[in-house]
Amino acid sequence: MDFSSAPASNYLVTDLVKFLNRGFEAYFVPIQFNTSAFLSMLHKDSIDLSASRVLIVDEQPCGIALIARRAALRASRLAAMGMAKEMRGKGAGSWFMEVLITEARQRSDREMVLEVIEQNEPAVRLYRRYGFQVVRRLLGFTRRGREAEEHGKSTLYKIDLREMGQLISKHGSPDLPWQLSGESIARMNPPACAYRKGQAYAAVSNLEAEHVVIWSLLVEREARGKGLGADILKSVIANHDGKTWHAPAIFPEEFGKVFERADFEREELSQWQMRLVL
Repeated sequence: MDFSSAPASNYLVTDLVKFLNRGFEAYFVPIQFNTSAFLSMLHKDSIDLSASRVLIVDEQPCGIALIARRAALRASRLAAMGMAKEMRGKGAGSWFMEVLITEARQRSDREMVLEVIEQNEPAVRLYRRYGFQVVRRLLGFTRRGREAEEHGKSTLYKIDLREMGQLISKHGSPDLPWQLSGESIARMNPPACAYRKGQAYAAVSNLEAEHVVIWSLLVEREARGKGLGADILKSVIANHDGKTWHAPAIFPEEFGKVFERADFEREELSQWQMRLVL
């Protein structure tokens, strides 16, 4: 087989969505993209289509790797890598990873990061083979629709998502997962929104939807250990009763107790946050 790659920027967005969906066909967990979700991900996660690559096998597109970049930090993230089902287990993934890492070094990036489903052992082995090291385990949580407590309905204050991003940059861990970082949250657009309650903050997706995503949870450093994280979650839920609440598996393991105190249940699948020093 003849392997080569081409910049994702050479292709139409609709084609890239097709490549992604083909690359995640029969994947470890169901993943399906549409154009709207794809464009939102490009913006929020700073994906650079000129650095992203389409895998070509015998002159046919057979895979895709989306690369997010923050030039000021000289950091890149493998935001997604999908391979057509018929190409898996044939060395295409290894060839592709070598290309992606080589190009990151040529850009003078200092590090490459990624998240991978912990239970997806073949993918974890691939990344370890190329030198990626585990930073931490990432967990997801769900709170299914049920009656909420009458909890602090008058104490929430809406804040700008850019302000939320600045607060995360100030008070959050410097090695937070890419999607939880201040820069990513600041790039979110309405109907996503953010709230403050005292020294605690939360960013969520569209509150008019039946399923709401918790995108960020923050407590100022000096106020931690007082239950404020669980408190703001309970207050947001109390103001929007009857919904299903989902925190994707991008939250560091130490957030677990906060979500559990707010009556969330841990999801079965988890992820590794991984880092390669270039």
